Amino acid sequence: NFYIKCLKSEKINSGSMYGQFLINSLRPGQGITIGNLLRRVLLSDLGGTTITGVRIAGVRDEFSTIPGVREDILEILLNLKGIVLKNQTTENQFGHLKVKGPAVVTASSIQLSSDLEIVNPNHYITTISTSNLLEIEFKFEYGTGYKLAGQTFCKKSQDFLQIDAIFMPVQKVDFKIENVYDNSNF
Repeated sequence: NFYIKCLKSEKINSGSMYGQFLINSLRPGQGITIGNLLRRVLLSDLGGTTITGVRIAGVRDEFSTIPGVREDILEILLNLKGIVLKNQTTENQFGHLKVKGPAVVTASSIQLSSDLEIVNPNHYITTISTSNLLEIEFKFEYGTGYKLAGQTFCKKSQDFLQIDAIFMPVQKVDFKIENVYDNSNF
C-alpha cells in the first residue's frame, strides 16, 4: 500500500509556499533515495518565469542613477530579481511600469499580460521622492535553472539591461526520514 499524503500546505507571510508530505510503505534505504531524487528534481528541473531584462527610460547602463529615485540602477535590478512570477505559457513576454512620484514602487505596479501573475505583489522595487516619472519595460522569459545575463538574450535586444535569471520556482527543499510503526493515525 504505497501512497503519498499531503500533511500540511500553507502560504507563509513572505509569499513563500510550504508543504509537508508523507510517503508510506517504503523499504529501508528507499526513503533517502526518493528524498534525494525529489529534492534534485524540484531544485533543478522545474521551469519558471523571471525577468531577464529591463529598459528604463533615460538610462543607458546599469551604473546610472535616475534623478528623484532613491536607489541606483544596480539596486533596482537586484530588487527586480526578487519578484516571483506564475506563468501560463512558455513564450517570452513583456510588461510595463509607469509611476509618477512621489511614490513607493512595488511589484503590483507592473502591468502584465493575462498569462502572467505576480506571486509577491508587495515586493519592493524602489522609491520615487520627487514628482519625476519612472518608466520601465520588462522582458519575461521561461527557462530552467540559472542563466547569466549574457546567456539569456539574442543580439537584437541590446537596448535592454540584462539581469541574471533565476528560473527555479522552488528555492529550498529539505527531507527527513522517520520510521513509522503505528499506522492507525494515517
